[in-house]
Amino acid sequence: MAGIGPFAVLELVGLTVSLLGLFPVLRQHRSDTKWFTVGYLLLVIGMFATNLEAVVFPVLLNFTEHVVGIGLAGLVFLFAAYDRRSEVAQKTEGVNTHE
Repeated sequence: MAGIGPFAVLELVGLTVSLLGLFPVLRQHRSDTKWFTVGYLLLVIGMFATNLEAVVFPVLLNFTEHVVGIGLAGLVFLFAAYDRRSEVAQKTEGVNTHE
C-alpha cells in the first residue's frame, strides 16, 4: 500500500475527511442530537489512533481504533438512533402520519 512516510495514504485521507466533517457536526450540534455527535467524535478518535499506530504504541492504538473507533462508536450510534426514534415517537403520539 502506498504511503507518506510511515502513514498509509488511505488512512491519512480518512483522517482528513473525518476532521473536515467534524466542523459541520459540531456547528449543527443540538441537545437532541448529542449522541450522534459523540458517535462521530469516537470515529474521529479511531482515525487518529489508526494513523498514530504507525508511529507509536501499535498494539494499544490498534486496540483503541477497533474498540473505541469502531465498536463503541457503533454502540453509541445504535443508542442515538434508538433515543431519537423514542423522542420522535413521543412527539407524534396520537398523530396520524399515514394520511
